[in-house]
Amino acid sequence: EKWGTELGISALYTDCEEMLEKEKPDIVSICTYVNSHCELTTKCAQHGVKAILCEKPMALNMDEANRMVEECDKHGVKLAIGHQRRHAAQHQFTKRLIERGELGKLVALWGSSPSDLMDWGTHVVDMMIWYAGEVEWVMGQVDMTPIERHQRGYLNVTPVIGYLKFKNGAAGVIETDLQARGIFSNPRIQIRGEKGEVEVMMDGGLKYSSWDRLNWTTPNLVYQDAFHLEVEDLCNCIEQNKEPLDSGREGAKALEVLMAISESARLRGKVSLPLDQKMAPLDLIAQEGNLEKK
Repeated sequence: EKWGTELGISALYTDCEEMLEKEKPDIVSICTYVNSHCELTTKCAQHGVKAILCEKPMALNMDEANRMVEECDKHGVKLAIGHQRRHAAQHQFTKRLIERGELGKLVALWGSSPSDLMDWGTHVVDMMIWYAGEVEWVMGQVDMTPIERHQRGYLNVTPVIGYLKFKNGAAGVIETDLQARGIFSNPRIQIRGEKGEVEVMMDGGLKYSSWDRLNWTTPNLVYQDAFHLEVEDLCNCIEQNKEPLDSGREGAKALEVLMAISESARLRGKVSLPLDQKMAPLDLIAQEGNLEKK
């Protein structure tokens, strides 16, 4: 009611199916907590919408993520996941540096997440995959003492460290909960190649350098709202019948790595992708009694 009044919208609903049947929207934005993403996405796909923009993280587990993608494919619905930073100017510039070969073959990536793996971590992992390609295997370490059910619906432990081995040979590391420890409160990704390196802020600018010179270069970029660009891209995908830059398939890849990090901690070993485990590994750890519940 508050938003309806402020935005001049009279068609307000508390029931998704009633809204879909009466309004028949072309595009639906799903901004609820993650524990309802799968249900709402599948309902929207079944009611004939053209596109869905679903917030991150995509789902609670891989079973849900796969169902979301399959249902949207079945009904011809464009599915985008809220990894809008793919559209941001600093990340687009970094992607072009890599594609032009200015960094050479990628060797290592390090990403920092100020909060837990399913919150900021999903953005950082998504960008690392976008830069370096698909992940071959994962090793993860989590603090197995504190655990709590996040208000968004998932079990959460922190801090977490994930080691990723990409199919192109590059290695990646993601660390979470750095803000709580007063380190790198502005999340970033550092990328090193055989010819140079780049440090790009998740929100902000970047600097890059080649190994044959000592100075850093900071490009002048024109910044636009990444959320706006994400929606614009989704609209173009409907009109041009193409996949969104932050598609459901790409969102599922990021979620799979998050799940694999926890699965590695559960199994105490390396986990290869694609991930066999379709449920949330932290839930399984809790059920097995290896975590102390708060």
